Order: sequence, then structure tokens, then C-alpha cells
Amino acid sequence: MTTWTATSFLGGHPALDFVNTVGGRTKDRNVEWLREFADAADWARAAGILDNAEHEYLLARAESAPEEASDALTDLRAQREALHDFLLAAIEDTDCPAMVRERVEVDIAAAHREAHLSDRYRTQPAWVTDVAELGLRVLAVRVALASAALLASDERFQIGACGRCSWLYLDPSPSRRRRWCSMATCGNRAKAERHQRRQTNAGG
Repeated sequence: MTTWTATSFLGGHPALDFVNTVGGRTKDRNVEWLREFADAADWARAAGILDNAEHEYLLARAESAPEEASDALTDLRAQREALHDFLLAAIEDTDCPAMVRERVEVDIAAAHREAHLSDRYRTQPAWVTDVAELGLRVLAVRVALASAALLASDERFQIGACGRCSWLYLDPSPSRRRRWCSMATCGNRAKAERHQRRQTNAGG
């Protein structure tokens, strides 16, 4: 089981923390933290996407329907990778593959069809979803709604990408000069590599 700590939530927004549930020390995204559906449910609770009662409900549902849980996790990972690639294309000013954009669009459109507009939007999310109604799909729906909110907000201009790994984050600073997901991890690794190169060049 994956343990979610403060270092798992460096994105500054639930949608970005979602795309950061896979990673590693390079851009390869080769370290998976959503290894089973329970990991996704635990992440969602830590991210504030599920409350405690909803979390327990989903864990019980996943345990009683393992094939459904496996399918839900597979789809959630595909949703995550499409969202990551879509956001990164804009950050790097590169062409986004049509199938990637369409996947993000379909996920968001489907989520709005599944959600209900709340008249208590001042005290709860404007779009609400019922975990008993949606079952294991509730994670995908709520993440898609968070993604839609991010893309509709001015925070979309603040999205940046780590210069070393594949993680994304919000950089609200006026200069937009943040380079690393975390100075304590990727920043220090880059610093150590620069020091090693200087030592090697000096020795040569």
C-alpha cells in the first residue's frame, strides 16, 4: 500500500496532485503509486476528494467487487495520463495529440453529466456527486470536475512542470521562476549533479 504524505501533494491543486500519483526521478513516469484501487481511495481521502465515510464505503465496495475495482483503477490511470499529457503540451507549447485532448474532454463532459448542480454552492462544491450512486467511478468523476475547475480558472496560467521529473505544480509567483516540484528532492538532486559535473571537469 502507498503511504501518502505531505510530499505527495506538491501540485497545489487536486487535479495536479492527481497527475503526480505516478513519477520517479526522471521524466519517464515509471514509478506507479496507484498500485491498487485502495491506493487511489486513500489518495482521494488525503487530497480531500473523499470524506472518511465515503472512503470506507469505496474500500468495502472494492473488496467485494475486485474486477470492478481493477477496471476502475485502469480507467483512472488512463484518465490521469491523458490529463498529464494535455497539460504538459500547453506548458511546453507543443501540439497535443487529438486523442489525448478528446479523452480529457470526454472525461470532463461525462463528469458534468454525472454531477448535480448544488444550490448550496457557497458552502460546498458547485457540482456534487453521490458516492452511493456512482460507486467506484466517483473518483474519476470528482477528479474530472477538479480538472474542469482548474482549466476554467486563472490558475491555469500558473501551471508549471518540474525541470527534472514529470510532476506538475502551480507557481503563483509573478516571475514564474519555479523550476522544481520540490527543492528538497529534485532541486537538491540537480544541485548534486551540477556539483559532480564540476568536480569531474576540474579533475579532467
